[in-house]
Amino acid sequence: MKLAVLFNPPGALLPGEPIDKYAEHDGDETIRGLCGALERLGHVAVPVIADRRLPWRLDEGGFDAAFNIAEGEGRRCREAVPAAVCELLGLPYTHSDPLTLAVCLDKDVARRLVSSEVRVARGGLVQTRAQLAALDLAYPVIVKPNDEGSSKGIRGTPVAMDEGSAWEKACWLIETYGCPVLVEEMIPGAEVTVGLRGNGEAVELLGISHMRPRRPGLFVYTHELKTDPNFGEHLEILSPPDLPVAQLQAFEAAARAAWRLLGCRDVARFDLRLSGDGAPVFMECNPIPGIKPGWSDLVLMTQDRMSYDELVGGVLAAARRRWGDL
Repeated sequence: MKLAVLFNPPGALLPGEPIDKYAEHDGDETIRGLCGALERLGHVAVPVIADRRLPWRLDEGGFDAAFNIAEGEGRRCREAVPAAVCELLGLPYTHSDPLTLAVCLDKDVARRLVSSEVRVARGGLVQTRAQLAALDLAYPVIVKPNDEGSSKGIRGTPVAMDEGSAWEKACWLIETYGCPVLVEEMIPGAEVTVGLRGNGEAVELLGISHMRPRRPGLFVYTHELKTDPNFGEHLEILSPPDLPVAQLQAFEAAARAAWRLLGCRDVARFDLRLSGDGAPVFMECNPIPGIKPGWSDLVLMTQDRMSYDELVGGVLAAARRRWGDL
């Protein structure tokens, strides 16, 4: 097949823009690795930037399908746009559909959808001091942008110990990122990420990783940790986790329920934490999880059991079974 690999490259930061503006975007190493894997699997892989020219690039490119890791452009619904363009053109594509992509980027909408079956932290959207006070939360809390990914805005010390500090952090985030802020009670237990791949009855567990800090205290997987090449000095990533089997099973069950409730397809990653009474708590879902060779969560959690090509090929195979005739 001739595949369009949809992506958005990082741009140049303008004065005053946050340092993590392009944290979600994919650089040359990711695109070379992904295209190389697809080529070794027997396909023609063409990188295609998912900007405002995307409809014309796809319409004129003679593609059979698209491998979609694009972040899109804009704000709250940006990840849905490249997939929507594929649907407009009748071009099959990997990963979730526009509705799921839009829902998952809005953390508050995603948590409300999964809360019927999976526990979520107490919290809500904040744009005013009165809204924060009305939530009547137990402190400490975590304060983060509502519709961003890749830990954008989760920088420095995102945990607030009282309402005044939480409002100060919320004001900075609103001004810096231009979106509502999600404030949630801090869940103190282990943080894990769960990878799933497939469709229908054939959804498989790719793995579970435990982000275990090397120092005591409240832990948050911040932007600084995710981008620090020496993160191992501060954090251990254990896959499989050193946790009781019953907890691992509960984490997997919660991720599978969230997958179904959010309508995920082909592949997704779920971030959860363990509550004080031992229950999994949903934090967010990434339906376009990172796939940078040797670095991204899915790659790290599967590296002892499958090659990078097998990871990528499995995502494409799941999509092709869904497409039916390709």
